[in-house]
Amino acid sequence: MNYLAHLYLSQDNGLSMAGNLMADFLKHVELSELPPAVLNGIENHRATDKFTDHHPVVLGLKEDFHPDFRRFVPIMLDVTFDHMLAKSWNDYHDLELTEFTRHAYAQLAEAEAHMPEVMRKRLQGMAKRDWLARYIETDTVEKTLQAISDRIRFENSLDQSFSEVMRQYELIERSFKVFFPELVTHIQSLKLEQ
Repeated sequence: MNYLAHLYLSQDNGLSMAGNLMADFLKHVELSELPPAVLNGIENHRATDKFTDHHPVVLGLKEDFHPDFRRFVPIMLDVTFDHMLAKSWNDYHDLELTEFTRHAYAQLAEAEAHMPEVMRKRLQGMAKRDWLARYIETDTVEKTLQAISDRIRFENSLDQSFSEVMRQYELIERSFKVFFPELVTHIQSLKLEQ
């Protein structure tokens, strides 16, 4: 899952939210210096990724993608699942999406002292453009895939993968509707942050 889903699955405080996103920035972090709430958020993120990567619906989706993109299907699904979550946000959360994202940015800003600089800068840029709420648009999926492609240090076709996402769009959406409620139930049952 990508940032929006990880924030959705975190607790309603900046340390938890920071931890749930920080798991993607661990090479820049000294874990022994982090508060327990951030460490618990990191564990929550890891549990989310593990459940996602091994879920039969997600594994089954990989076979439907063109072979040129199969290596990148997990990334493509992470990004597209955030779009699906944004698109159906009111089915899962009481707050409107833009209200949730504003609240999340404010909570994350309060935890900036615990973030590595690269994470802090990325989140500040996201907040400035309200990138998370813009996941409701398919254009954001395309731009995100291109941005990730640019950050990968080897030659890759991820920047060309949006057309494949759109080709598989209805299948991804149906799969998300089955998978995501199961993920939420699983993470709640683990009680890693309670």
